Amino acid sequence: MSSSSSSLREQTILELRSRMYGIRAQTRSADGPCPVPTGLSALDQLLPAGGIPQGAVVEWISPQAGQAAGSLALRASAGLLQRPGCLTVIDQGNEFHPACAEAQGIPLSRILLVRIPAVAAAKSRSYSTGHDHGTVQGQWLWALEQAAGSRGVRVVLAWLPRATTSVVRRLQLAVESSLVTVMLLRPAAALRQASFADLRLMTQRQVRPEGKIGEPDRIQVTLLRSRGGVHEQNSILLRQYADGRFAE
Repeated sequence: MSSSSSSLREQTILELRSRMYGIRAQTRSADGPCPVPTGLSALDQLLPAGGIPQGAVVEWISPQAGQAAGSLALRASAGLLQRPGCLTVIDQGNEFHPACAEAQGIPLSRILLVRIPAVAAAKSRSYSTGHDHGTVQGQWLWALEQAAGSRGVRVVLAWLPRATTSVVRRLQLAVESSLVTVMLLRPAAALRQASFADLRLMTQRQVRPEGKIGEPDRIQVTLLRSRGGVHEQNSILLRQYADGRFAE
């Protein structure tokens, strides 16, 4: 196949995906709530529907250690919390810092924090993501699914190192009726698995040039997957300051 034919084929696929998403978006707007903007115009333009969908599963992939993915997930959650309901944080590793939520405009009074003992959390990393509620991992997944299906919850934020297809499918079924949005923070290893989430985004902290100490970090956000297809422009750059705030 020639390069021109290949280019035409890719363009046609992108156009078809765009049309399909437009049809789905119109149907969703008529039958249910519209996506909620994040407040970051560049990020909203990257997202196919112009915001974070309600009643959806969103994966935030981070190949690096740090809080960029979690901070962005919290920033996106702040807009969703304009409606009644709380942010439930399923903190498997006792790594959640309330100050991070406050930096993104989320009052602590709107947060329900779910934690398990530190020793049990360490042991849970050796378990598979099965259905056995007798294991620590099984209990943690049960808490995640219960929060996802609760009408008193608006957003769920959870760390999910590993997940089977059935786990994500059950989360999708739960949020379809509750309209809760589930934000999953996942490591780079998740890229080796097929994604069934409504959105999959990857955040990468760019290397700061020499002599630029004190300047905000540059965070690259890439849209890897969406139910409506990925647009031609699938990556943006944001700035993150030392206090956690984002700017464009």
